[in-house]
Amino acid sequence: MNPTYYTTAELARAAHVTRRTVMHYAELGLLTPDQVTASGRALYGPYALRLLRDLIDLRALGFTLEEARDAVTLRRATHDVNGVYHRDWTRADIPISDERLQALQVKLRTVHDAYERQADNLERFDRWLTKRFTGGQLPTESEGDEPDSDVP
Repeated sequence: MNPTYYTTAELARAAHVTRRTVMHYAELGLLTPDQVTASGRALYGPYALRLLRDLIDLRALGFTLEEARDAVTLRRATHDVNGVYHRDWTRADIPISDERLQALQVKLRTVHDAYERQADNLERFDRWLTKRFTGGQLPTESEGDEPDSDVP
């Protein structure tokens, strides 16, 4: 089976960002096309969508561009182009200094701990807002990205 490739505009639509955002991340070297057509059009594979979503999420969580770059670099070093984790990676595969990796770990733990402390509150607040602004109708599974098994 042939993989699906996205143009810049298609990748942007799939990630719910602007085409300019994709181009900006590509200019910074955070996203690289899997193929370039003879006419120079960049084509991105499914893993690029994963990396783009990671970048967007990390930025939304307050990570700096450098921290997000390091996280994407780490993911690329430890996963293949299909997103499959390499069990045989070594420290030499990761082109990031120990100091930056330690700083990234501190940031990740800080965000994770904050999320764990706030998870119940965030869920309750989201339910209240959803009910408030949808007349009590919660979205169905088909409307969201993932099922919400604990919603009645």
